[in-house]
This record gives sequence, C-alpha cells and structure tokens, in this order.
Amino acid sequence: MNNHPSNPNMIILAPMEGVMDAPLRRTITEVGGIDRCVTEFIRVVDSVLPDKVFYRDCPELKTGCRTHSGVPVRIQLLGSEPSVMADNALKAVDLGATSIDINFGCPSKTVNGSRGGAYLLQYPDDIYHIVSRVRRLLPGDIVVSAKMRLGWDNTEHAVTIAETIADAGADELVVHARTKSQEYRPPVHWERL
Repeated sequence: MNNHPSNPNMIILAPMEGVMDAPLRRTITEVGGIDRCVTEFIRVVDSVLPDKVFYRDCPELKTGCRTHSGVPVRIQLLGSEPSVMADNALKAVDLGATSIDINFGCPSKTVNGSRGGAYLLQYPDDIYHIVSRVRRLLPGDIVVSAKMRLGWDNTEHAVTIAETIADAGADELVVHARTKSQEYRPPVHWERL
C-alpha cells in the first residue's frame, strides 16, 4: 500500500471539523511535537471548487503546504462522486497541495445524508472508485491517503474496506477505531487495528 514510506510513530493532528482550522494548526505546531496536520474536510459536491475555498480552508497552500513552523499539511476532501473528487484533488495539487486525504469517516447526519463520509463504508465499490480515480489522476509523487471507520454499525467488514482502499491505490490509511453508529462514544476498538 505504501509507496511513500512514513514513520509509523508519527503524531498527526486530526482533522476535527469546526476545531482544527489554520490558526489552531499554527498554534499547536509552534508548540512542537506534531509531524503532520490534516485540514478539516473540504466538501466536494458536483463541481470543481474555486481557488478561494482551498485557500480559505488551507492557507498553508501559499507556503508550500506547511505551517508557519514547517509542519506539512495534508488537504482532506469529502464527497461521493469519483470524477469530481479527482478533479478537486488535482485542483488542490495545482494550488500547491503535496498530499490528499479522502474522508470515509465523518459520522455527521448531514454529511451521511449527502452520501459522504462514513456513509460510503456501506458501499466498498464506491470507495474503490473514488480512491482509484483520485490516485490515477494525481502525479505519483503526491501521497493519497484515506480515513475510514471500522464500519457503519459493526466491525465485520473493516478488513474488506481497508483492503479495498489499498487495492484502489491509496498510499496510506488512517483508521478511526469506532463504527459510524458509535460516533465518538466508547468503546474504541483498538484490538481491530
């Protein structure tokens, strides 16, 4: 899966919606101890987004996709249409992104109601098409990662979903060790990792 080796002991600042914006990324990375940041998701619906959306959510695009203190920032996209996701990933790269993350983990009712985030865990074929389309369109030196949960309402298909993401060409996988139905409630299923 990993054509771009990374340190398995990295500390990655999670892309928490409504929390992990650029000012907080800057503040936390100035303290130190963070190896990478991921933006809050940029919602992709049915068209290529304007530059201003990418710059608003990731002003670090203007500084080599790094925070003020030099920590790399990965752009996260969320959507369900493979070609539009790929076109937006390419747009982000054209604006300076050095890596792209695809969100299959958001449990929000609004996001899931729009067939995004964790909703797609029910449809591994759709996940495959999204990841493979993004991977094929981007240059080989651009890391493509995916974030997933262990499943929709159980962990039965977690390995199948992870293998689907790998088979589609993702370089890295991040797993939130809960199901969608758990949202953020315990328990966390570390043993499934």
